[in-house]
Amino acid sequence: MIILVILVNIRSFLVLAELKQKRAQMKEDLDAIHGSMEEFVTSVEKENDELYEKLVDYIRVKDSKLDERIRMLEEKLNTVTTDSSAQTFPLEEHDDVKQVYPEASAVNDQENDKMLKLYKQGFSEKQIAKVLQIDLGEVELVLNMFRKKQSYQK
Repeated sequence: MIILVILVNIRSFLVLAELKQKRAQMKEDLDAIHGSMEEFVTSVEKENDELYEKLVDYIRVKDSKLDERIRMLEEKLNTVTTDSSAQTFPLEEHDDVKQVYPEASAVNDQENDKMLKLYKQGFSEKQIAKVLQIDLGEVELVLNMFRKKQSYQK
């Protein structure tokens, strides 16, 4: 009987030792998972910061392009206003704005031609905007005007 009690105690100690070893392994696994999660969160935060910086740069570039366009148009408007005091350009007499401000529309004509060329090649409006790096709304406007012009000509 004493031998049986001793064997049961030995078995209990072995089970306890095994459980202690499993607990230590689980703690190591938990620490490894925690470390991996910290690395993942750090990586996501870094990627988020990079994307944020890219977005800020993109907005800055778009703003500067818009500011440049506004400045250019204001200069042309001032030039036309100054010239109009000496010579008048009644807008009602002209069918096309290009006739009144030919230099203002030259840049836009090139962009519009590129848009129409890509459209005729089968590119979508989103693809055209992405390729030419211009706003989707601008592409949609030009293509809608082109389609209307085509429908009037038919």
